[in-house]
This record gives sequence, structure tokens and C-alpha cells, in this order.
Amino acid sequence: MVSSVKIQVQTPSKKKVLAGSSPVPLAPKGVKWSENSLGRYAKDQGVYVIHHGGKIKYVGKTDGPTMSFGVRLRREFQETAAQGRHIYPKLEALRVPPDIRVCFFPVEKVRSLVSASHVQWGDTQRTAVLEVVLIQVYKPEFQI
Repeated sequence: MVSSVKIQVQTPSKKKVLAGSSPVPLAPKGVKWSENSLGRYAKDQGVYVIHHGGKIKYVGKTDGPTMSFGVRLRREFQETAAQGRHIYPKLEALRVPPDIRVCFFPVEKVRSLVSASHVQWGDTQRTAVLEVVLIQVYKPEFQI
């Protein structure tokens, strides 16, 4: 039995998150949305940060072995996929331009940002820890 565990999380600065992101378009009913808008991150897993106009709006993560950024963000950015259960209505209410942007932290990056002593854990646990910490640090407007 381990008597104590030390978890360390390195949080990227807000400035770095805002600079290291890609525009992602909304798709109202009747408009096609493609995960190709996510570029090289479409098939990756990890944590994502949605921001607009210099303000962080939402922090989320992929869940499970079959959930990619492409699958997850379709539910955020496509009205028909959101089915009223996700943040699509809040994103739709934003004035564009400027673009709605997303910063990605794929699993490889998550591994470098989250560590723990005396614990064997996987990518799912590291991803969950990073998501919770980034929500606490960035205080996203859609999650307050």
C-alpha cells in the first residue's frame, strides 16, 4: 500500500493556449461538418480547449478508446449531432468573426504535462486529471 501520492500537473499559460489553436467552424442544420477541419488532430484523443475572442469558453476531453477529437467535437460544433445536449447553442450565440478556435492536447502531450509518483495509471486517468485542472485554472465561461 502506498502511503502518499504526489501528482504534478504543468498547466500551459492561457497565452500559449490562445496562440496554439485552430479555427473550427459551426455547422447548423443542413450544413455539413467535417472532422477534416481539425487537421492532424482529428483522430487523436486527449483534452481540448475551446476559445473565442481571447476568452476560454470550454474545456473537454475525449472519453473511451473509440472517442477521438473528431467524434467529440462533432457533438459540440454540429447542431444535429449536439441534439440539445452539448454546448452547440452557446457556441452558436457567439459573434463570428473572430473564429471559434480549439487548442488540442493529444495524449502524447498530456503524458508530458501530468505525472504521479508511486502510481501506475493510464492515459484515460491522466486525461481526466488534466481536464479537471484546466477547468479550475482557466475558469471557462461555459462551465462556471
